[in-house]
Amino acid sequence: MGWTVITLTSKDESAITFKLTSHNDGIMTSLDDIPVNLDVLKGTFFVTAENRVFAVSNQGMSLGEWIQHLCSIFQCENYEVRFTIGTSRFDIQLLRNILPKLRSINLVCGRDGHNEQGILYAQRILRTFLPDIEILRLSSVPLHESLSLQHIAATNLKKLDVGNFRFDDLLSLNVERCRITSHQITLLDLNRFFRLWKKGSNPKLKLFIIFVRTEINSDWNILLKGLQAVEAEAGEANVKNFTIQHSAGVSARIHIHDDGIHSLVKFAVSDSKKEVLIF
Repeated sequence: MGWTVITLTSKDESAITFKLTSHNDGIMTSLDDIPVNLDVLKGTFFVTAENRVFAVSNQGMSLGEWIQHLCSIFQCENYEVRFTIGTSRFDIQLLRNILPKLRSINLVCGRDGHNEQGILYAQRILRTFLPDIEILRLSSVPLHESLSLQHIAATNLKKLDVGNFRFDDLLSLNVERCRITSHQITLLDLNRFFRLWKKGSNPKLKLFIIFVRTEINSDWNILLKGLQAVEAEAGEANVKNFTIQHSAGVSARIHIHDDGIHSLVKFAVSDSKKEVLIF
C-alpha cells in the first residue's frame, strides 16, 4: 500500500494533514491514481483515534485532483509534502506545477528505497524543489556526490533537519535553523564549529541543535576549550548553560542536556528583538 501526505499550515502555525492511500502493488506512480481513502488529521502524519478528524472513501477523484481540490479549499500559507522513497514515484514536475506554493518537503527513505532507483528519485525531488522551498527534512535518504549533504546545506534554506552529518557538512551550512542527529560529529568538531562562528562563519545561523552519543562525547571541556564561555545557572544536574560571544559582539547561548546515553547540544544566537527560537 502506498500513500501521499500533504500538510497545510496556517499563519498561526496550526496544521492539518491529509493522508491519501492507494492500492497499487505498494507503489504510487501517477497523479492519476485513484486513492482508496483520505484521512484528515490534526497536525501529524500518524493516524490515531485522537488526531483523526474524519475519513472519506473513494470519491472518484484522482490523486492530482484531490491535491488541487484540497489546496483550493483551504488556501493555506504553507504547504508541506512528505515523500517516502520506496513507496511512491511520481512525475515530480507535474507535482511541482500542482503545488506552486510548496514551502516544505519531508523526504523519508523506506526500507525499499536504498537502491539506485531510490537515489535517482531523491535527486529528482531535491533538484526540482530545492530552489524554492524554505524547509527540508531528510530521514535516511540515499544521496549521491553530485547532490550531497554539503550541496544541500549550502542552499538558502530557513530550516534543515537531517541525520548523518559530518564535520565537512557543518562547514557548508547556510541556513537559519538546523537540527542534526549524528554519530559522526564529536565534541572536538563542535568546538571547531563554534570557534569558527566566533570569527564570523555561518552569519545566517540563528539556531543549531544536535543530538550526539554520550559514550563517545563525555568530556564537555573539549567542547568549551578556547571559547571563553561564561557559565549560567542551569537548575538541573544534567544540564549546563554557557554564553559565548561573536567577534562583532553578538552573543549566543549553548545549552547542554546529557541523559547519560545521548546528549543534546543547543546553540541559540541572541536576538535584539528577543525572538523565541524554536525549530
